[in-house]
Amino acid sequence: MKLRPVLVSAAALVLVAIGLSIPSGTPVAAQAAAAAACPEPARPTVKILTVGDSITAGATMTASETAGYREELGWLFGQFCQPYEFVVAAAGGTTCNYWSSRMAGLVTTYRPDVILLNCGTNNNLSNATSAQITAFESTYRALFDTALDLDPDVLMYPSWVQYSSGHGTDGCTTPPGPSPAWLPASEAKVNDAIYRSIKVIDEYGSRVPNFIDYQPIPEGYLDQCGVHPTPGGYTVMGRLAFNTIAPRLGLPTAPLPCGLVGRRPGYPVGNWVPCARMNLN
Repeated sequence: MKLRPVLVSAAALVLVAIGLSIPSGTPVAAQAAAAAACPEPARPTVKILTVGDSITAGATMTASETAGYREELGWLFGQFCQPYEFVVAAAGGTTCNYWSSRMAGLVTTYRPDVILLNCGTNNNLSNATSAQITAFESTYRALFDTALDLDPDVLMYPSWVQYSSGHGTDGCTTPPGPSPAWLPASEAKVNDAIYRSIKVIDEYGSRVPNFIDYQPIPEGYLDQCGVHPTPGGYTVMGRLAFNTIAPRLGLPTAPLPCGLVGRRPGYPVGNWVPCARMNLN
């Protein structure tokens, strides 16, 4: 899953390119396009740092660095008159370990209100020993410890990763090619490990309000390589993310495709029957 490293924000957002080092520039606050119709005084702007790999970058979308699930997330913020600003830390092919030495710099430089972490797809735990799984849990938990210790006001959301297909079909073009066969088994172990990691974080209480659950997104929302969401898949991701964080922002939730249900890690993924029409918007 190799994409060039990016760190950006977009559309009604602001471009903030960050390579492997943290620049000194500060993003400009972004107002939703629908702001003219929103009541005054406006809600305070919420700054959201999205951290992850090529899935966070938006691998299958045009101008992917400025889209991904943020396109729908930003649109929903606009519908509910919530001013927003995105900072994106995304590098294709990276594991959760990649962010261990970078999380502190991101938090102190950008001082986000909310952090959405979606890593683990590239951590191959398919044949991991118990010691390796324990090490992953420790690494994942440390990302939260770092951010929450540095900023007493930030909220942070872990994400259970979306399941890949473990294969590709004709027409697969998204780098680096077909989804490896080991991914689905690894992702199941990653999600279980993420659950255990966050379950033991007691001292931060409501500052880790909930998990964003990308597990129920079905294979039909993946591209032909079987790992990255299609634009429609990113729409669903954006709504799942929005509905998870909306309660803490005092916003209503948005409708999801019928039949889309989550599961707790450690339990099988049930069959998903797609609706004839999603009627998302």
